Amino acid sequence: MKDSLRSISFNKFKANPTSYIAVGIMCGLFLLLVTILAFIGPSLLIIAVPLLALPFLFASHVACYYLQINQQISLSAYARYFMGFFRSQFRGSFRGLISFLKSLGFYFATVIVAGIIFYLIFKAQYGETFVNSFNTLAFQYVNNVEFTYEELTALLEDNNNMLLTFIVYISAVGIPLSMLAFIYYISFSSLSIYYRTNVAFGAASLLKMSVSNTYARHRNEMRKDWFSLNWPMLVLSFVGMLAFGALDFFLIKRIDLLPTFVLVGGVALLMFYLPFYFANMETIYKKYEMNFKEGNQEAIETILRRIQNSIDLSEEEKKNLEASLRGQDHQDDEDGDK
Repeated sequence: MKDSLRSISFNKFKANPTSYIAVGIMCGLFLLLVTILAFIGPSLLIIAVPLLALPFLFASHVACYYLQINQQISLSAYARYFMGFFRSQFRGSFRGLISFLKSLGFYFATVIVAGIIFYLIFKAQYGETFVNSFNTLAFQYVNNVEFTYEELTALLEDNNNMLLTFIVYISAVGIPLSMLAFIYYISFSSLSIYYRTNVAFGAASLLKMSVSNTYARHRNEMRKDWFSLNWPMLVLSFVGMLAFGALDFFLIKRIDLLPTFVLVGGVALLMFYLPFYFANMETIYKKYEMNFKEGNQEAIETILRRIQNSIDLSEEEKKNLEASLRGQDHQDDEDGDK
């Protein structure tokens, strides 16, 4: 009987548990530290995530990949993997910007729904007092009337922080779904990292097309495999958001920090699953490794057709070009087998 992906992944983890645990916990702690920057200012994450969090996550993927062939990983090697994230062949490994924009769509959709629900709740509780304050704030923004800092603060803090509480609640409720979506999108895209590591430097022109071909043909099956192995990570993230939100709501009682606590909670517990996660991702990739190589072959043939249709090449030039591209493909296969 053929082993399930989960049993294959768990056996991979058991073969080198110390390394997976070390890399997973270190990666989880680093991601948590980056997310904590939101307490200083949420806008810092716009810089810290693409320049710190994603490169470190990338380095952790690569480190685990090499650990499975018993290659020792030093801090200097980790630093090289971190910087390797910025090489052209790894551009788009997480599709960070697209993943962020998609998750932002979930955020705004959730905020709109939550805003309607909380508006009705606050209206029922505070009556015309809330409606008048809300209308004043909405009127000012719709008509682009500038508030002074003192005026805005007074409006938000009036009636025991009524409007501030309303805005904070809908902001906090909007985070969980968008956070889970972001985790899924960057993770699913990162399957291509393992293929990219086996592509010779300088072949980036083929890479995007190769990866796109593979995802286009096998996306649904790959998605099912991803969820079958990694759903506990999403559950942990959601539980962390609930726990940290409750911690602030009931104990710390800093209503203005509630969205930040929810955001940090979404990352706080991931370190407990990341050791298994990296083994899961390697297992999924191995299942589709040949499909990625087929996608590369298809990309080569597409490029050849486009060149032949746009440039009047002699037969000898066509043969030389094809040999060069296919030679690159063979080199990739040899590198992947090493």
